[in-house]
Amino acid sequence: MKVPQYKIHSVGLEEYRDYLNYVDILDSCKFYSSGKSGDFELRMLITRAKGDSGFKDLNLGFGVWNEETRDIDDGIETKNGDMQQILATVANRALEFLSRYPEAEIFAKGSTASRTRLYQMEIAKIINEVPDGLRIEGLISKIGFVDFRKGINFDAFLLSAK
Repeated sequence: MKVPQYKIHSVGLEEYRDYLNYVDILDSCKFYSSGKSGDFELRMLITRAKGDSGFKDLNLGFGVWNEETRDIDDGIETKNGDMQQILATVANRALEFLSRYPEAEIFAKGSTASRTRLYQMEIAKIINEVPDGLRIEGLISKIGFVDFRKGINFDAFLLSAK
């Protein structure tokens, strides 16, 4: 993808002690957004429900790391003018994960309907740049997942290797 990305850093599982009671963390990283609104540490996780063993029901989550609560807040808007760079960083990390685990299916959804819509608009902008080996599907309520297409409102997304 042509959009610049942030440099990512791996994060050890010890950072997420409270999360480990509920989910298995399969991938974790952090990166930093700096701009007009300040400096923010962002974290990204790919998880599955505790006790599941497969790679079919994974969840992608990301947001601003709150050091005090040791939690990821997916409701904060950094307003640094770097949304495309943040999304490109997250998408690239998901692609790297799928290259290691081609059987995986990663579910992604915004924390609000408007944020999901924003992600959809950003995907639509770069859909022609998506690598051939990546499948992006959109969820339509009462229908299920269909191949991503411009002009359709989706409720969530599913990323997988073709």
